[in-house]
Amino acid sequence: MDSLPGNVMDVTKILAEALPDFLPDWSGARLYLVTTPSSSTANLAMRVVPPMRSGLTAGTLERISKYIEAELANSITLHHLAAIAGLSDCYFARAFKQTIGVPPHRYLTNRRVERAIELIRETDRAFAQIALEVGFCDQSHFSRLVARVTGKTPRELRRESFAPSAKERLPSVVAWRRQA
Repeated sequence: MDSLPGNVMDVTKILAEALPDFLPDWSGARLYLVTTPSSSTANLAMRVVPPMRSGLTAGTLERISKYIEAELANSITLHHLAAIAGLSDCYFARAFKQTIGVPPHRYLTNRRVERAIELIRETDRAFAQIALEVGFCDQSHFSRLVARVTGKTPRELRRESFAPSAKERLPSVVAWRRQA
């Protein structure tokens, strides 16, 4: 009897506990399910129950995402994100990773770096100000992460984004004098 599949044992035990008058002997019912040659009960005994898909629902994921975007500059803790989702910290972290593909901390760091790159390319604010605006504690940590993600320092990114293209360049002074 110990060699019986675990899910057959569990199912028959639950049935026996739920319906004591119908299945007074759950070990006998278990044996019946395993040894009965009929195809329907044999399929029932050998069926592998697919694992339940766990993860965050679309609504929960949207609430978390909106909160992260709104509070990007502030300190965001795993405990607070789990409270928004209505889950324990551990279960939330596991479900978040299963749904998104990365742990919550890495997702948050990636969003901060993405937002920082946008600000570097679109504004002329100081790097220290951008670092604080997207939630980094100091500029050096911010610069290291941006360089790791893009392969370029924040200064190089800014120079690329504000460098005039070849079409927009003004004619050089030497070329202007020759034309005159």
